[in-house]
Amino acid sequence: MEKKNKKVLFLLSMTAAIVILASCRGDRSPLLPNVTGRAGEVVVVMNAPLWEAEPGRTLGKTLESEHPGLIQYEPMFNVVRIGHAAFSNIFKTHRNIVIVNVSSQATDTRMNIRKNVWARPQTILEITSTDAASLNSFLENQRERILEEFVTAERERIVEYHRTMERISIRERLQEKFNISMVVPAGYNIVLDTADFIWIRHDPRRLTQDIIQGIFVYQFDYTDPETFTPDFLVGARNRFLRRYIEGPSAGSWMSTEALIPPDFDEFMDNGRYFAMLRGLWRVENDFMGGPFVSYITLDEPRNKVIVAEAFVYVPGDRKRNLLRQVEAIISTLEVRDQKQDDDIAGVQ
Repeated sequence: MEKKNKKVLFLLSMTAAIVILASCRGDRSPLLPNVTGRAGEVVVVMNAPLWEAEPGRTLGKTLESEHPGLIQYEPMFNVVRIGHAAFSNIFKTHRNIVIVNVSSQATDTRMNIRKNVWARPQTILEITSTDAASLNSFLENQRERILEEFVTAERERIVEYHRTMERISIRERLQEKFNISMVVPAGYNIVLDTADFIWIRHDPRRLTQDIIQGIFVYQFDYTDPETFTPDFLVGARNRFLRRYIEGPSAGSWMSTEALIPPDFDEFMDNGRYFAMLRGLWRVENDFMGGPFVSYITLDEPRNKVIVAEAFVYVPGDRKRNLLRQVEAIISTLEVRDQKQDDDIAGVQ
């Protein structure tokens, strides 16, 4: 009994030491509660007179601007506006918060980005200004940055959650087949696996309807300097989908909606170039359709173009959050290099 008591005391002491060490280092996040609020929601702390004036209209238009690549209008974020007096503990644990102040004591207009203040993983934008006109000008100039902060925060939360339940077998298959890694969570399964194409699917059920969240990964040789252009990538997409993705009726197949051409963008991530397509898919000779987003990059040592695509099928319902869940998966795409393989194998 004495030995058991000593063991309990030792464990309690170690726990206390860890808590004290975290506090001394200023790392409070392990002690914070999980964030509250719905995915895609932002709490704006702004008093009514300012919210109803030009600065409030500008901020509202930014946060509620149309999400790209969806069939029908959905806002980038759903906004909950409250005054400063109502900003109590029930709101302080929200996932996304914007706190706006106009004060004669302010010396300029600025935005501070804070993480994990009252909960985790939390993102807070604190915006202060000397007057309403300066604030409105600042908000207009910072539209893209404000959206990007919250879009990134939402994506990182999803990825963090996915890592807790990753399907290691799918990661290993993608590495073996395409020389890539990608964090795919439980609930997703490989439903088609060919020489150059994989279809990974999640079929969450709702009481009123079935929905599909899907991922395509495929590769082809890099032979044309025009590869990373919209026309080339859409053409390659249509060829692969016609070959591998049949529709529900005879003579039907998945393709890209031509009436609304996909948006094309380019970006760098950890030093790697990516092209991106964001648009609508349809099934030829049938009535299915929905949004998709593709990330495309080049595996230079293998001279292969790698495409990872996220898509959803949610007839008659909102699609934004479901698409963001799948896009978060393909955002973890990494092309493996020889050094990574050597490190894992223990090669010096």
